[in-house]
Amino acid sequence: MKRTAAVAALRCALAHTVVLAGLAAALPAAAQVPPPSYTRFSERMPCVDRIGRCFDATIGGKPVVVIGEKAEFDKLKAQLQSLNDNVRDVYWIVREPVPGKQALDVVTQPNALGLPLVGDEKEEPDVTVYALDGQNLESEPELVANQSVRVNGQPVVTQQETLTQDFLPPGRYAFAIKYLGRKNWDRKWVFLSVVK
Repeated sequence: MKRTAAVAALRCALAHTVVLAGLAAALPAAAQVPPPSYTRFSERMPCVDRIGRCFDATIGGKPVVVIGEKAEFDKLKAQLQSLNDNVRDVYWIVREPVPGKQALDVVTQPNALGLPLVGDEKEEPDVTVYALDGQNLESEPELVANQSVRVNGQPVVTQQETLTQDFLPPGRYAFAIKYLGRKNWDRKWVFLSVVK
C-alpha cells in the first residue's frame, strides 16, 4: 500500500512537472532588451524610439556598431553637445576611421528585429551629415517634398542643403541615417572619423 501511494505520488509529481514544463514552453520568454540596453525599450513597439535598433548599416564598408557602455555614450554625448547642439542620441559608432572618398557610401538593411516591423528597404537611406570640426562642405539648396508630413493631402515642401561633393574632408562627423522601409522607418545617429 505504501509503495502504491509512493508510485502514485511520483506519477502525480511527474505529471505536474510535465504540465509546468509545457506551460513554460507555451509562454513567451521575457524579451531581452536589444543594444543599447541602457536606454528605453518597448517590447510591444521595439522600433518606436527611432534609435536605430531595427536596421544595420555600414559606412564606407565599415560596420556601424552600438556604443555598448553607458559611460562611453555619456562621454561622447557631452563632447558632441559642445560641438553641435543639433546632434543628439548618438548610440552608434564606426570604430575604424573611414577614408574620405568612401565616407558617403552608406548601406542599410533591416535586421532580424526590424524586418517584420519596418520591412524591406523601400528606397535609399536618407543621410544627414554633420561636420563637427568646422569642415567646409560644398552644398546647394534644394526643395524637397516631405512625404511624411502632409497639408490638405499634399506633402510639405522644405528646403535642405544637398552635398555637391562625393567625398568628405578629414575630421569628425555625425551622420543621421534614416532607414526607409516598406512598413515603417528607423534612424541611427552615428559618430565617425574620416581620414584622407
